[in-house]
Amino acid sequence: MLDSQTGQSESYQWARLNAPPMIEYKRFVHYLVIRHGQTTTKIPLKIEKPDELKCFLQKAWAVAHRGELCDRIRKLETLLKVRYLSHGLYDMVKSAVAPFSEQWLPWAAQLTFDHNLTDAIMTLTELDSWSKQDLSEFKEAYVNYKLSEHEAFFDTVESQPLTAAQRRACVIQDERQLLLAGAGTGKTSVMVAKAQYLFYTRQAYAKQVLLLAYGKQAAQEMLNRASHYPTFPDCMTFHKLGLHIIESVEGMMPKVSELAQNEISKRAFVRETILLLCQEEQYRLHLIRYVKQVQRADVVDIHDYLDSSKGKRLISDFSTSLGLLKCRHATTSLAKLESQFNESLACVRPILAEYTLYLSNEGAIDFEDMIIQSIDYVQSKKFMSPWTHLLVDEFQDISPIRAKLLKSLIEQSERHYLFAVGDDWQSIYRFSGADIGLTTDFTHHFGDGTVTQLDKTFRYPQGLLDVTSRFVCANPAQIMKRITAHNVQHCTPLVYVEEPTEEQSLSLTLESLNTQAECSVSVLLLARYHKVLPSKQQIDEMNHRYQHLHLRVMTFHAAKGMEADYAVILGLAGGANGFPAQDTAVAFLDALLPDKEPFPYAEERRLFYVALTRAKQQIYLIIPPGSRSEFVQELDS
Repeated sequence: MLDSQTGQSESYQWARLNAPPMIEYKRFVHYLVIRHGQTTTKIPLKIEKPDELKCFLQKAWAVAHRGELCDRIRKLETLLKVRYLSHGLYDMVKSAVAPFSEQWLPWAAQLTFDHNLTDAIMTLTELDSWSKQDLSEFKEAYVNYKLSEHEAFFDTVESQPLTAAQRRACVIQDERQLLLAGAGTGKTSVMVAKAQYLFYTRQAYAKQVLLLAYGKQAAQEMLNRASHYPTFPDCMTFHKLGLHIIESVEGMMPKVSELAQNEISKRAFVRETILLLCQEEQYRLHLIRYVKQVQRADVVDIHDYLDSSKGKRLISDFSTSLGLLKCRHATTSLAKLESQFNESLACVRPILAEYTLYLSNEGAIDFEDMIIQSIDYVQSKKFMSPWTHLLVDEFQDISPIRAKLLKSLIEQSERHYLFAVGDDWQSIYRFSGADIGLTTDFTHHFGDGTVTQLDKTFRYPQGLLDVTSRFVCANPAQIMKRITAHNVQHCTPLVYVEEPTEEQSLSLTLESLNTQAECSVSVLLLARYHKVLPSKQQIDEMNHRYQHLHLRVMTFHAAKGMEADYAVILGLAGGANGFPAQDTAVAFLDALLPDKEPFPYAEERRLFYVALTRAKQQIYLIIPPGSRSEFVQELDS
């Protein structure tokens, strides 16, 4: 190219130009504007038909760059056909098309090109201008296509064909995905089917998938279900995961202290440690002030006090606080806690120091150490996660420290997926550190993702579903769910039994069930507290007396995940010793737990919901004489 001012010749390679050269008219002079690299060159021109030159330059540039655009668009189209448009994939697509949009879209629509380039430009225009509705429609089209393509798989992967909502949960593959699964909606089926779908569609190998459960029983159930298939993934509890991570890094299985596995031994250690520390006058004064402030009691003799009922409660509280304090320190700042509970910390921290020293001398760890150490190994990349897909059961029970471990694992790579299955309506373990906010505000804690719901329960009839859903959702913070019952039989969902005594009410109920039963039926006797339930001897006598009934007793907490044909609920008196339980937690311990919800008796309400959703046919409420639970009054109204 000849510069009209200098008379010197300059050459530019089309492939190195960022965009087509432009014709700029300024002060009666046309300029040729060339962008190459980070440099812009302006060359004055004497031309009669600038528009024709502009068109020629754009087409010439297009010829040189068409291959790059067509190749990029072809790869993106292929990717979008085989992968769900997750948040991460959408961000990647936007990032991939951004430079091409800047290069092509300001001018390319005004020109005519060959068929392939025209299609590429149209696709680029579409990708650049996707609206929320476009994204939603594209995702829906993908899901429907995959549902149709793999219909036979979804019909046969479990013993019964999956529901539409269960199938969608398998197909949707966002980096962060929460599936809200109400009582009896088949969450375990989805967990197992989701893993098998990943294998079936070759999105993951078995060694890349980990099923995580809250407790041993749930993990074993998932393992039993998964092992029926030729290919099945690892199934672990969080504690087993912690052991695995530490063993992988250190080359040997860590020793778990007996104190961590035996609460009686741990409390004995705390008691002895308090006695030892009280030999120091300053600690003894701290403890006396704490007892006076928290328990409104005086301490004359430390030994006598620790053997009293209040002393045993203090030992239990201090024992519980050790793990909670370690987890709180590993997840958040303690500044606020230190300002509010300085006296409490002055009593607990020396015990924690002795406890830590004891574990060190023993060459052992406790369960909190296990998770905290695992987090450190993952964050420092001493342990690299082999799992690209983490499927987590009972997510509503997750604590901040376990959530931190999960986030550490899935943040090791952009291609890590978290599939969380839970039900905020059944979140009942705040006392052990569970944080319902990790479920109700899932995307805030784990990043952009997809939240879906299972919409059909197979456990109990519609009438019971309507009553229990309305009851639990009296708390506006609970996530609203649209659930229908597979069982549409019409029967009275709740049966109120009120005789002169609770014993007479229970006998009448069991006699009625035994009489109407044509074959053996299962019955759960449930209560908020162990002390309200019949003893083992009484249950043996009842099982012998009522030949058609198979009776089991459980607290509301223990019954979570269980089911029976019928459930009978006891201990529904009101007042300080009744149900819902009054808040008697020590303020210091309460402060170590996730924030309490503002709605009155929020967790107790969910606990009652858990109890009310254990029966496949009917719930019997044994109404005590005198004061009755305000929850019963609410249901009765």
